Amino acid sequence: MLRLFRFGGNEKSVNTSGLAPGFFINLFELFKNQVIPRDAHIGDIEIGTSEVAHKVILQKLRERILLGKLAPGTKLPSTTALASRWKTSRSTMHTALSNLVKEGLLERNHGSATYVSMRPRTLDRVGIYYDSPRVWTDEERVFVRSLQRQLEAKLAKMGIKISVFVDRRPKAKQRLVLQELSRAVAYGEIQGLIIATTNDFNLSALLNLHLPLSVMTGDTEIGCRIMSSEKQIFGSIFQRLAKKKCRSVGLISSLQTIPDLPNLSDELYFTAHFLKEAERHRMLTRKEWTRVPREYVVEKALYGYNEFHSLWGQPEHPEAVLVYPDMVVRGVITAALELGAHLSEKLTFCFHRNAHVDILCPFPALWTITDEAKIADALIDLVRRQHEGKPITPVIVPSIFEESLRTV
Repeated sequence: MLRLFRFGGNEKSVNTSGLAPGFFINLFELFKNQVIPRDAHIGDIEIGTSEVAHKVILQKLRERILLGKLAPGTKLPSTTALASRWKTSRSTMHTALSNLVKEGLLERNHGSATYVSMRPRTLDRVGIYYDSPRVWTDEERVFVRSLQRQLEAKLAKMGIKISVFVDRRPKAKQRLVLQELSRAVAYGEIQGLIIATTNDFNLSALLNLHLPLSVMTGDTEIGCRIMSSEKQIFGSIFQRLAKKKCRSVGLISSLQTIPDLPNLSDELYFTAHFLKEAERHRMLTRKEWTRVPREYVVEKALYGYNEFHSLWGQPEHPEAVLVYPDMVVRGVITAALELGAHLSEKLTFCFHRNAHVDILCPFPALWTITDEAKIADALIDLVRRQHEGKPITPVIVPSIFEESLRTV
């Protein structure tokens, strides 16, 4: 005999022939205390013509979940049904729902059904991802190691545990998410992910993980990004040079110069920013004073050492030289001491360093300083805000400026 059973709106046909007496009583006892997903009374959402559709849907659904209007365990209609109801596209609807999954407010089963999350809203463990094991051994990755120490200390103070994921695969094989990381996300072992280092191969896959994320990148299309602004660096340094009545300036940087393309970071326009500020402040610069590479520089300290030798070998010298980033600065300091350039009263050095990484500079300089502690705070805060269902915007961490005799 076939009998039809209904639990929370789900119907199942069961062959009851030969079942023992009391089977139905036991079945009822088994299910009566279970939380059965409910179909959503989801309401309407109106999207104005000047509004970004997926952001409106994201905000409204987030609000209804956090206010309890959509209870835990509630099953949402299909993406197609929601798109039709709210007069938008499936891709727009998918983007909004995927962001809510990342925030932990929604869950998706392998069968593609979407439910309001029933997991506790505590941020217990955060993952930190690195795209190479060289971050622990490479002398020029000292900033990343300093950032890791800051993240460990701050998360520990908040009572949040960490899991570190180091991708040892060649970059070309990182198009798929690291298996250990994918498994940790799937089983809810981490509730957020900080992407400390990334590359062109793996970023897209990492951003598609369904959990709160933050990443250090200059890509202007990524909402959960942390970045520093080279525009700000130049503006402040040139203001200080103008007060010194500096009339000419040179640049030594390991950052590549590339053609003008959309959605790229400030650092990829580094030379263009430099030349624009020099022109704006009416300071002379020359091609032979602008030392930037055409290809990626591996040994940055050696690069700085060689480029300062080349600059100082020119018949005429600028009145100031801007050096970026910190590893290039180390090489320039060594070359300046070797050549006696630090004794020149006509030359002002403008250097970059990280706040928690020591550099010995035994002569006066202007310093622009990147603070790893502030970057760590921003990375953690972006993950925390997403986990709490709060809206996020990209964060630009400002640099600090100082003039000092030396930094030890």
